[in-house]
Amino acid sequence: MLPWTRRPIRIAVIGDVILDEYWQGNVHRISPEAPVPVHHVQQISHHPGGAANTALNIQKVGGQAFLFGTWGKDEAAEILGTLLESEGISCKGILQVPQRPTARKTRITSGPQQMLRIDREQPFPLEEAFQKDLLQRLESQEWDGLLLSDYGKGVLPYAFVRQIMALAQKRKIPVVVDPKGRDFERYQGCTLVTPNIKESCVALGLNEEGSYTGEFLGREIQKKFGLQDVLVTMGAKGMIYVPHDAKIKSVHAQAKAKEVFDVSGAGDTVAAVMALSLATRTPVAKAVHFATVAAGKVVEKWGTRPILQEELEVGLQEAAMESETQVKGTKGKVWARDNFPGLAKKLHDQQKKIVFTNGCFDLMHVGHVTYLEQAKGLGDVLVIGVNTDESVQRLKGEKRPIIPLQERMRMLAGLQCVDYVVAFGEDTPAELIAQVEPDVLVKGSDYQVHQIAGADFVLARGGSVQCLDFVEGWSSSRVIAKILESEG
Repeated sequence: MLPWTRRPIRIAVIGDVILDEYWQGNVHRISPEAPVPVHHVQQISHHPGGAANTALNIQKVGGQAFLFGTWGKDEAAEILGTLLESEGISCKGILQVPQRPTARKTRITSGPQQMLRIDREQPFPLEEAFQKDLLQRLESQEWDGLLLSDYGKGVLPYAFVRQIMALAQKRKIPVVVDPKGRDFERYQGCTLVTPNIKESCVALGLNEEGSYTGEFLGREIQKKFGLQDVLVTMGAKGMIYVPHDAKIKSVHAQAKAKEVFDVSGAGDTVAAVMALSLATRTPVAKAVHFATVAAGKVVEKWGTRPILQEELEVGLQEAAMESETQVKGTKGKVWARDNFPGLAKKLHDQQKKIVFTNGCFDLMHVGHVTYLEQAKGLGDVLVIGVNTDESVQRLKGEKRPIIPLQERMRMLAGLQCVDYVVAFGEDTPAELIAQVEPDVLVKGSDYQVHQIAGADFVLARGGSVQCLDFVEGWSSSRVIAKILESEG
């Protein structure tokens, strides 16, 4: 289950509303009037673009979008309004400004190939009276997150952005910005900014042909503009999340697309998924994984299309299965969290006695092995819940873990006494325990039963809770201390 589908998560999207139009057809000859191709139009289709596409992504993936912006008094506005209302997105936050025609991008295509794009727009700063009206409409709504979709058409001038940021900070709401232009300073105060490589280079005044890493671009954006976290999207190279605290590791995710048909709107999808993730306090690594998978699904479609909830869920399952097959030598022991409830049910149906324990397992040592061997002796199947890197940082400090999650899981899976390994990112394994439904819950003797997360659940089902003795003198922290002492 996606974290934002457990309860309605409301995201306010404000920015440049655009109508994307496609003239689909074929070219079979050159005009006798001039040396240009003759395009035979066979179909015309329309899709929400810009901030409207971002809002549609939020709505389609299981969130609730509130859209704010402007459009003109024209055919494009009528088409766009009909499209949005058919998807359940309210247009009450959109101002009709007759002197500002609705931005409209017309793409002329032959098969899947774009031949020409025609833009109809008048990108000038929104007048202060309309800024004030939009801000009042924004203030009148309650929302869990805010997303600025800036396409440089003038709806988000500097002073207006600062007012929006002040409102979000007052409400203590996360803000995601999909940026444009050279001056990212106006986004100061946002939680996350999501530029692609080209947008990053433009803002930093760098040659777009240069070979810059996402990490470098993210850090430079932070230094030059005083911004917090930066997510740099890099197309086929994936994306990298660069936290403002340089002591915390950046999160890099490889691109997931199997085949790229059209990148139109992929940035909207990333921003939408990240806004929902931040609003639900989803761990960063998991949020970036969600966004990467969602973007991979969107670019496999032709034209501007949103990510659908079921597509993202299937994509996450596919990614989990691929991850399992990549962990060699574990014989199917490493499992994705979302897939584990089905396995647990199968084990219960087979009347297997399931033993569960959890931990960070950073720097494996003989104490761990002895403890796990004792735990396996209490039942038929030993399941281990392993803290993700982010949850280890919260428990042990920002310098831990020493060993990344996938490697910790690989080492655990290599032990004969271990049957299954699954990661969890919450502060306690209580939710995972409820999914596994173990017959025996095991922790170290430094805990009392009433202190053990999930103990009440296991006992209520008729299971047992066991506290096992550790091997004296062994702990990961002690091993680390000895290493540091020897180096000193």
